[in-house]
Amino acid sequence: MQETAVAAGEEGDVPDLLPGGWKSDEERHALLAKCANGTPEEERVEALCCIREKALLPAHLTTLWEDEELCLALLACAEPPDPDFGKNPFAEEEPDPPTDLVRTLAVTIFACLATCEENRHPMAKDFDLRHVIASAALDVDRPILLRERAVLLLGSLALAGGCFDPSDDGVPTEPPSPTTCEECGCCPCVCKAGDKVWLNEDIHICHGLAVGLGKEVSSFLRAKTLGILCSMATASTLDASRLWRNRRIRTAVIDTCDVNETEEVRVAALEALWAFSACDLLQEGLWAEAKVRNTLLKAAEGSKEVNGALFQQSVDIRGRALRALANLATSLNNQRTMWCNQHLSLVLLEAVSAGGIVRADAMDVLVELSKNWTNRPGMVAAGLSNLFRAAADDEGLQSDERRNCQFACERLAAAVECS
Repeated sequence: MQETAVAAGEEGDVPDLLPGGWKSDEERHALLAKCANGTPEEERVEALCCIREKALLPAHLTTLWEDEELCLALLACAEPPDPDFGKNPFAEEEPDPPTDLVRTLAVTIFACLATCEENRHPMAKDFDLRHVIASAALDVDRPILLRERAVLLLGSLALAGGCFDPSDDGVPTEPPSPTTCEECGCCPCVCKAGDKVWLNEDIHICHGLAVGLGKEVSSFLRAKTLGILCSMATASTLDASRLWRNRRIRTAVIDTCDVNETEEVRVAALEALWAFSACDLLQEGLWAEAKVRNTLLKAAEGSKEVNGALFQQSVDIRGRALRALANLATSLNNQRTMWCNQHLSLVLLEAVSAGGIVRADAMDVLVELSKNWTNRPGMVAAGLSNLFRAAADDEGLQSDERRNCQFACERLAAAVECS
């Protein structure tokens, strides 16, 4: 009984925490004051570490994000450096901008807050937050750790609807030639010189996300970023065609499918291509684009050549490439040109002879191609009727796969009767 009373007394000595995990209002005000500009770095880092500890607990996330004073203090700590800092001899004394360490901690805290689903949507619409995070990701002079944390946070914001229209196909690759301004009479115009450059548009979010696909970041982050793009391309709330029309994303996804990439990155990149290939608006253009077409065909081959040596490609690589080709084959405008592509024919026949999962994926492509009546005479001449008939009786395939092969066999049989 005595031990129980002591234990109860010890529990009673633990103070109740305020919403957000604060021990008291005094602690909250003291930490926020240390986050202000002009505070020595050591004190700011100490305060941010304390706030980060509170942001690691799920119960505090919603309250911390709703604390406007806290968010403003964190935004001040994550603010990108002013390129004109210290250049104005007539300006009053300016406080030093946040250091890279301070910015990294502030971005990390925002990333913790974004793990809460209730926070992500309002965070995705906060233009000040979008600006500081995109600026951190796009600044090549910043440490890679800061940029990686920013990319992960941008991924959360993008999945929450913060990247609705990131297309930049309408933006010229080179800026237009400057002309003389009617107001200031200068060429180029200096009317807005010194104004703050905001990086909070959807295109900036997308470009910041593309940083996660660069070779300077870890394979883990590249695979993670490709997974985010895959989720975005298949989300019902986003338009995959607009995302694909962003040049940086499009180029980076194709480049990460290269045979010299790690297995983890290649699998994630082909998974992203599969997601984009499911979009009806993109299917014809994807097959028509030589770089995408050759990437998928090489990934579907049984072996790859690296530095003059041949290596067997994994089932994960080949399967994802074949499933992307099956998506492209659902487009009526692609079916004829795909069947006439000799490289694709060789890849499919090789995959069918390999057996296993790869065989089933290759049969899916052939089944889709059989739906085009102009392909059927050639498919009959190539002996695919027997191939479909054997697959329809193969108990090693799934029931729906056998049924689709039976339908394809009947389509080819009808083509023979009509000829």
